[in-house]
Formats: sequence, C-alpha cells, structure tokens
Amino acid sequence: MSKLGKIFKGLTAYDHFLVFLIILSVIKIVNVFVLSGIAGGLHFVKLGVALMVISTVLFLIFRFFLDKKKGYKNVLISALLILLVLSHGDPEPVRGLVLILLLFVAKFLVKYKGENIFNPIVFAIGVTTLLSFVIPAMLVPPLDWSGIDIRFSMFGMQFPLPIIPIFLALIFNVARVKRHPLAISFIVASLLVGYILGQFEGEFLSNFIIILFVGAAIIIEPKTSPIKIKEQVIYGFSIAMVTILFKVLNIPNSIVMGLLIGNLAYFIFKNFKKGIIKQQ
Repeated sequence: MSKLGKIFKGLTAYDHFLVFLIILSVIKIVNVFVLSGIAGGLHFVKLGVALMVISTVLFLIFRFFLDKKKGYKNVLISALLILLVLSHGDPEPVRGLVLILLLFVAKFLVKYKGENIFNPIVFAIGVTTLLSFVIPAMLVPPLDWSGIDIRFSMFGMQFPLPIIPIFLALIFNVARVKRHPLAISFIVASLLVGYILGQFEGEFLSNFIIILFVGAAIIIEPKTSPIKIKEQVIYGFSIAMVTILFKVLNIPNSIVMGLLIGNLAYFIFKNFKKGIIKQQ
C-alpha cells in the first residue's frame, strides 16, 4: 500500500467529513471571486478568517473552563458549515456573534450525562431563529445555503459542481458512520412529499441539492442520531415530514427547525427507552 493509501486509510470519519467541507469551501471561495471580483472575494476570505478566529477564541475559553479534553477538529467542522450555509452578506454582526456563541453553548453546556442533546449547528441556527421571533431587533438568520447551491457554466448549461463531493460524501462518509438508512429515508421522503405538495416548483434543483447535503452532512451527525436501522428510518422520515410541514407553513429556516425538533424528540425517546430498560 502506498504512503498516500495508508494516510487515507488512517483517517477517521470526522477527518473525511472535514476534507469534504474544505472542498466545498474552496468551491465557494472560487465562486465568490468569479461572481464578485477580487474585492468581493477578499472580503469573503476575511469573513472566513474572522469566523475561524472568533470560533477558536471561544473554543479555548470554553475548553479551559469546562472540558480540557475537547478536540479542536469539531470547531473547524462547525465553522465551515456556518460558512457554507449562511449568507456571507449578513449586515448584523451581533446576530452572528450570538449564533457562534450558541454553537459553543451547545457543544459544552447543553448536555445530559455527558451526551449532546442537539447537533451544535442545528442548535445555534435554530435557537437564533427562535430568538428572532421574540426579539424585534433581531432578524431571522440568513440561511441561504450559498455554499451548497453553486452553479458553474459547462457546455452551455449551469452545472451544480458541489453536487459531486456531496454525492461522494453520501456514498462514503455516511457509510463510515453507518447512517445510510437515515440519510436515504430523509432524502427520499423529503423529495417525494415536497414534490407531491408542490413545494419545489421552479426551484427543484436547488431543493434537491440542499436536501442531499442535509442528508449527507447534517442529519447523520453520530452523537445526535439513532444507530439502529429501524430507528434511523423512522427518524429520517419523521424529520422530513416536519420539515415539509414547516415549509408549507412558511416557517423560516424550515429544515433547521425540523432538525431541532428531531434532535430533541430523539433525545427524549432515547432516555425514555433507557429508563424502561433499567426498570426491567
């Protein structure tokens, strides 16, 4: 086996996922330079660097006071996800700081017996969205998936280049965490029911890419999703139904809000089941 092969084999599921996000981020950066010129591209790079610096500082503070064994790799993953799914043109820095702070609150504090209750990205965007409902001065976080739905002109057609690494992640990364039943049940149910209810009219490709990405990258987060196949299928289908319902009701950030409820519901179910087992 070559040295490169040995290195690749030694990578963990989180390493593979990090590489996947880096590839998407590079595509996003190139796209910003192409569409917005050098000035716009440099501005986006500066925002990315600022996001990494703020995330690193908060990580070191939370780690020092709460959990000195916490690894840095998850911070990079979370920061890249924020860079990919939120609008980089957000004019409200305070809302952005609140969102990043909530990300680390979820990572370090929102736990039960050492277990995460929510996917940190889902918690940060979801709770910030909820806060925008009750705080007039705070608008809804601009979740626009701008790093996922990128089109490049090829042979006279607009081709969504990120779909290639997303498909590869769906095939290989999801297999490494043994979550294919979950990813597939969510993707198929979301696309089928959404199409039947006419929720994708005029923007089917965009919705297809977003749903595919959520299935390949977010819903399958190992710490907050089921392991058993039957539970995975039920979980994926249920979140798809809630997400489509929220979309029909025009609830902002419907996918993230569906995932937020799904994380909480699975946490309650998991601990309820543990309680029943202990009583037997």
